[in-house]
Amino acid sequence: MWPGRLFAAACLLVACGERAGVGRVTPAPDVEVAPPDPPADSSPPTSCAGEGDEAAALRCWVRLLAGPGCAGRDNGSPGGAAARAAIVAGLQAYGLEMAGETGSFEQPLPRGANVLARVPGRDPARAGEHVVLTAHYDHLGEHGGVVYPGADDNASGVAVALAVARRLAADPPARSVLLAAFDAEEPPDYRTPTMGSEHFVAHPTVAREQLVAVVCLDLLGGDLWDGHRSPLYVMGRETFARRPEPALADDPRLLVRAMHLRLVEDLPHGRQAFSDHGAFFQREIPSLFVSTGRSPHYHQPSDTPDTLKYDKMLAAIAVVEAHVRVLADMPDRPVWARDQPVRAADAAVLAELLAAGLGEGGARGTDEFTGLARARLQADLARARALAAIGREPNESEAREIVQISLRAQCLLAVDSEMPTAACLLL
Repeated sequence: MWPGRLFAAACLLVACGERAGVGRVTPAPDVEVAPPDPPADSSPPTSCAGEGDEAAALRCWVRLLAGPGCAGRDNGSPGGAAARAAIVAGLQAYGLEMAGETGSFEQPLPRGANVLARVPGRDPARAGEHVVLTAHYDHLGEHGGVVYPGADDNASGVAVALAVARRLAADPPARSVLLAAFDAEEPPDYRTPTMGSEHFVAHPTVAREQLVAVVCLDLLGGDLWDGHRSPLYVMGRETFARRPEPALADDPRLLVRAMHLRLVEDLPHGRQAFSDHGAFFQREIPSLFVSTGRSPHYHQPSDTPDTLKYDKMLAAIAVVEAHVRVLADMPDRPVWARDQPVRAADAAVLAELLAAGLGEGGARGTDEFTGLARARLQADLARARALAAIGREPNESEAREIVQISLRAQCLLAVDSEMPTAACLLL
């Protein structure tokens, strides 16, 4: 299969910068959850810095960033500048230090600017090391007179990052945390030197050797299917020599699943990251990528604040904070793992995706897994379950099988106009 098709297929599970694709993830079992918020009123907020309640602040940030005053947040636009000014005001109110250029919160880009702030670490011996917490704040702006609000992509990630930063500022960890709201993640800057994260890593405002890990947030408020709860996927633990595996309390609002990045990034033409963690990954800085994946509103004018699941986002704050704190408090500096094997647990996560899509156990399946695809996917499900229960970790040949099954499933989850079923079955 030609690389462009596989690139788009892999994009289905993760938050790609390319307009053509982004992540679909496993729907979780049905749970009782709060109903979605009513549609936003006609007067979205102009500031969220003074909102003291965490849940209210989360909604406020999404409504502000995805509101008419930010007009889709295209980098270099007045709407992008308005979003940036609001984020800076919030960081100031939360007590973070400036970490941009020339004594400011900003790092100028050819179009737009990154926003950079710092929570100083409490341990003088480790405070010079920085864990980067990032979420891009730009979106698509306006096209043909239509505004693309970008509530899930990525006002949701920024809102969660700001909530975590606020918690960290109130109780700093041992290492410093650098909050990076990157600009220019979307096309045409995606995967170019002008991409905000690429520019930052090439021209860091702190010494690059002090950047010890990154936690990247992208798309945290959506669901794949109506009636199913998309888990929060934490991808990239395998990039750490000592895996960050915080103890997480059970929360019925949000299931959490760890996944190997290879299952979404290991394409036939080579490894390719699909969000801002890629700039760090390429330089062997240990990287986590956190996402609930693409909703049906991805890169559409319908990506509005009223479509998000705020109870899931509120639960995600604690999950992200726990991972940042593990990295910032561990006694030894986080180290890049030279050996990053796919594990049996990754096959189990993939089996969960396939079972949900096939409608096992009374779950609401997807039409994309019916017809010609059903027999192939039932065989894939059986193989994934066998690899998950094999009693040892997969060898490289078996790891490639897991990756191939993953790419095939993701390809099938694309709409037929993008990925014809017959073409996906050839993978």
